[in-house]
Amino acid sequence: MRAALTTSFYAAPQVPADARRLFDAALRSARLDGDIELPLAPGRGVGSSLLLAREWGLDELAGRLAAAAEASYEPTWDRDRGEFAWRMGLDEAHPRGQFNAFLAAAEAGGPGRWAALSAAPLERCPQIVDVDFPNVALSRAEWHRGSLFLRIEPLVEDPARSTTFRLVGAEPRIWWVSGIDGVTMDVSSGGAVIRVPLVRGDLELAPSSY
Repeated sequence: MRAALTTSFYAAPQVPADARRLFDAALRSARLDGDIELPLAPGRGVGSSLLLAREWGLDELAGRLAAAAEASYEPTWDRDRGEFAWRMGLDEAHPRGQFNAFLAAAEAGGPGRWAALSAAPLERCPQIVDVDFPNVALSRAEWHRGSLFLRIEPLVEDPARSTTFRLVGAEPRIWWVSGIDGVTMDVSSGGAVIRVPLVRGDLELAPSSY
């Protein structure tokens, strides 16, 4: 019955009422509907359940599942590679892909997001591409009130050097960038090239008033 936790995830956008009944039954079977016994066994079920709890606004359940995953699944930053993963306590050379994928999706989840993603093609929007990872990572990339907020995390800081990435999908000549001294933007019909010193900091890309 535990496998039904993940089955519910796939069914939720298509038959939400049936998916919810299956989900509730699977939660009871897996003993996740009350106090959660730790440590959790590695698997996909907790990640898919956490996503659905957030999808359906089940805040109390989401809080318990998130706390249990935090305590059981060994969330780890690899600072040398600039990567994050849940190691699952398995002591393996590489993180489990599917287990991590469900937990990462749950981190990005929220009310109605999984259904919206599955219902129709996403609207085109400006995107950041060509980041020089792992030398540079973006630990934040968030749209807020029409502006794009980024947090730059170089593997090694060196203000004398710079890195570049591109903003594509935005109309030319209507964006400006600020937040780190020395940042520049070169706009053309193919997109905007942002050049920024290799320092940790926050950038804001915002539409101009003209």
